[in-house]
Amino acid sequence: MQYCSNCGTALPEGTDVCQNCGQGVNLVKPMGGAAGHVPAQGGQGLSAQGGAAWRQGSQPPLGTPMPPRSSGDSSGKTGLLIGCGILLVLGVFVLVLGGLGIYFYNASDDDKSAAPKTMQTQPSAKETPKVQDSAAWNDLVREKDEIDIAIGEVASRANQHLSRYPNFRNAAGLMNDARYAMERAQRAESRASALDVDPARRNALRALFAIEVKRAQGLYKGMVDSSNGGDYSYGFSDGTTASYAFDEANAQFNSLYK
Repeated sequence: MQYCSNCGTALPEGTDVCQNCGQGVNLVKPMGGAAGHVPAQGGQGLSAQGGAAWRQGSQPPLGTPMPPRSSGDSSGKTGLLIGCGILLVLGVFVLVLGGLGIYFYNASDDDKSAAPKTMQTQPSAKETPKVQDSAAWNDLVREKDEIDIAIGEVASRANQHLSRYPNFRNAAGLMNDARYAMERAQRAESRASALDVDPARRNALRALFAIEVKRAQGLYKGMVDSSNGGDYSYGFSDGTTASYAFDEANAQFNSLYK
């Protein structure tokens, strides 16, 4: 009968591997003692030569076949490598998708910028251009009519003054009103020149304000000359001429643009 040198289990003759602990080396016969028991010294079994028998966990004697290694370590490493490979493939796939997305996004922007722009047709000669600054236009048209009334009132008061006095030496308030009407017409003319409207409309309105400046200026000049001892008739004559010109131009303007 043979005994396993590792665990002491009795082994049948011709057995190469211990069915108890799986070892298959240094099968020895016990040195004395009862069958099935291997004497121990210091907790170690004795070999056939009297030396300490090899125990699991210690360095086996030279020439002793090593027990087969468990496949658990290699399978773990293989799984880790496979997992890293899958992550690497997924990372490359994400990068490729991101690159394709950026490429097609930029390509769509290039297509938009390269698309031909719609041609804007110019209005024909028969079409009436639209007034772009309609609010400012309407405001200045009202201003034109109000200045016309204001100058007419100054002229009427000047005639009434002459019916009572020979000159305008004591008519400071009347002269100030004439000067104010002149300056008001000058400001309106500047505003009309900056209107964002059809040029024909803009020029017609601006010309009316320029005539009103001359009307008020004639009245103001005549009264100033008279207050300084001169003749008011030269200034008043210029104002009257401008007044006739305004009436004609204003009638034409109203027929076209009001």
